[in-house]
Amino acid sequence: MAQEKTIRNSRQRTLVFDALKASHEHPNAEEIYLAVKEQMPDISLGTVYRNLNLLEQMRMVNRIHTGVSGDRFDAVVSEHPHIICTKCGRVADIACCIDEEIAQLREKLQKSAAQIEALQIMAWGVCDHCK
Repeated sequence: MAQEKTIRNSRQRTLVFDALKASHEHPNAEEIYLAVKEQMPDISLGTVYRNLNLLEQMRMVNRIHTGVSGDRFDAVVSEHPHIICTKCGRVADIACCIDEEIAQLREKLQKSAAQIEALQIMAWGVCDHCK
């Protein structure tokens, strides 16, 4: 019988998570690293990546695969749509109320043969800063 691996909290992971929660810009790992480095100068970029991966496995953060500027991260784990700028790579929440539509889509997808583990709705276009 396989044993559950206990994941202990660490100061580094707490700082990474707090830096992500404090940002509403959907930062990449390097941006999170720079924010955490202000509080913990000896932290490495590798430690930030490892903790982001662990936080994602724990379903405390969402990884957003942009296809443009590398992965971005979001501390808001509820399903909500994003816009990805094709010019600068910025990721932003789309301000609209489609919670009901997302729930209906998830329900329809669950009826398919596939087991849905995550749902991300993304649009690609030019952000307000690049217009």
